[in-house]
Amino acid sequence: MAILHVEDQAVIREVVSRALEVHGFEVASVDGVGAAKRVLEERSDIAGVLLDVRLRDGSGLELYEWIAAHYPALAGRVGFLTGSADTEAFQPLLAVGCQIIKKPFEIVELVRVVAEWEGVADFGPR
Repeated sequence: MAILHVEDQAVIREVVSRALEVHGFEVASVDGVGAAKRVLEERSDIAGVLLDVRLRDGSGLELYEWIAAHYPALAGRVGFLTGSADTEAFQPLLAVGCQIIKKPFEIVELVRVVAEWEGVADFGPR
């Protein structure tokens, strides 16, 4: 099983990818909404999705709505990554019931969320 990570900042994409891979997870890392849709259409092994809220080619919330419509079983395994400090900005995210992970985040926080999606109890380094 793999985790889809959607982030338009290359540095963050690389850090998240490497950190999750070190902990034994396969990561499909892409830079936007269009690329994420292609991955989901081409792969059947995506166990969860980490979405940046603001992307250059759309929004993470809009992508979540597309996922919910096309891959409803995956909709409960989506986490939003956001750098927004504005609590009002969280309201739409809270309304869909997904996890919200605030930037800057601790890698252990991401690993814990991803481990839940993949049903992995031990999420220490491998």
